[in-house]
Amino acid sequence: MTGRTTDRKGKSKELKSLTNELQNEIAAFTLPNSLPCSEIDFPIAPRRKPRANWDEILEENDEKFQEIEEYEDSKKGRQLLSPFLNTECNYLKEKVFVHLQPALEETLHKAQIWEALKQQKCFFNGIDHIAQVLWNNNPKHPHRKELNLHIFNMPWVRELLKSNPRAYYPKSWLWPDDYAATVIQKTVRQYFVQREDDVQEMRNFWRKLEVERAIPEIQGNPLLSKKFATSQN
Repeated sequence: MTGRTTDRKGKSKELKSLTNELQNEIAAFTLPNSLPCSEIDFPIAPRRKPRANWDEILEENDEKFQEIEEYEDSKKGRQLLSPFLNTECNYLKEKVFVHLQPALEETLHKAQIWEALKQQKCFFNGIDHIAQVLWNNNPKHPHRKELNLHIFNMPWVRELLKSNPRAYYPKSWLWPDDYAATVIQKTVRQYFVQREDDVQEMRNFWRKLEVERAIPEIQGNPLLSKKFATSQN
């Protein structure tokens, strides 16, 4: 018992001495008049994440598309497609639209001059003007460009109008807008319906049946039947 009490007394004395030393040090401590900035920890404001700039994104996208187009143009100039790889789209792009696009642009310009898009009854006919421009600018006949004939002065047009004269008033002058819209919609729907495979098969069947009724000997003559089959294909 006596040993334990002496240990406790010794520990309490040590604690008292430590507390007294700390109190003396705190009382003697004084703050300096100024501190260098390197020793001061200033609070750091949180930084926002930079938001994406839409203009920069569009510019980068345009640059990428421009690089792709330049690469495609370089490939087109180098590679030439063989005849069996030329598709209908390539033929239209390289042979047809080269001459058709300028004719369409000139026709729209003339339609604006005549105000054909605003007036129903107008002397200007866009289809006649397209035919006139294409005939005069045919690259196979360069002498036509020098003559630059009007469409009603062309010899083939005069012969065609003698056999098939036009009506005195065109339908665009006589039909109201509602009726013209229904006719256009009917024609477009008819075209898309007739493109379907089952409709084409049915039309070919009735066409073949009419030919067989008109020419009965086609069933017994293999040459006639073969000729008819090749003409249908």
